[in-house]
Amino acid sequence: MRLSRSSLVFLAAVWVLVVLYPDPGVLARSVRNTVWPGVDAAAVADLAAVLPDDPRLLEEHVLEREVPYACDWESAGVPWYFPTTAEALHAGRGDCESRAVVLASLLTAKGIPNELRVSLDHIWVDYPGKQANALENAALEVAGRRDGDFFLRWPSEFDLGQELADQIAIYWTPAPAWRILLLAAGLSLIVSWNALAREMGGAGPAAPQLHRGVRRRARRAAGRRRRHRDPGLAARPQRV
Repeated sequence: MRLSRSSLVFLAAVWVLVVLYPDPGVLARSVRNTVWPGVDAAAVADLAAVLPDDPRLLEEHVLEREVPYACDWESAGVPWYFPTTAEALHAGRGDCESRAVVLASLLTAKGIPNELRVSLDHIWVDYPGKQANALENAALEVAGRRDGDFFLRWPSEFDLGQELADQIAIYWTPAPAWRILLLAAGLSLIVSWNALAREMGGAGPAAPQLHRGVRRRARRAAGRRRRHRDPGLAARPQRV
């Protein structure tokens, strides 16, 4: 059965979703937490009580002890996941989303002003005294809140080659080999679906032609038999 191009595109999209997110609810929660980050001071209240009030020391503690780095494939089993504070603490490791939400929660619990900042491939927390670095600076910002107002903009510094390399390193390189093979196998089958359907159905149109030829030969044979049996036909004079 041949499929339309739109049907093939739909099947490809569904296959990608199924392979990357066997539980679609994980993706839905991640989108929700991105729009409404789960900064939760109550979830870190006990931890905040025993940590220093210096935000730079808090950040160092989160990065080195509370949430050491791990990509989402390692911590959540999917290419991208934005956890709540409780989920990040429970996992005990995570990437920039996990670290940012835990740090923001600690700062909030201590009454220290803070705001989330987002670049094309990173998220971090801005706070009084925060030092800019190569990954966390105003030139890379694409979204966040400043003075309580949400902003969305194109970064003033953008390197397409570097951005592509970063995206591959974040989402593709750490992916389990079996997931990549499964994804590639399914997409290859979908792309070649119509060609395979054409090959498998190639013998179909020839069959009616064969039946019609048999019927024609049968009719001619029947006509010859009738002429041999009919004396009138045999007695008629032949034109010369």
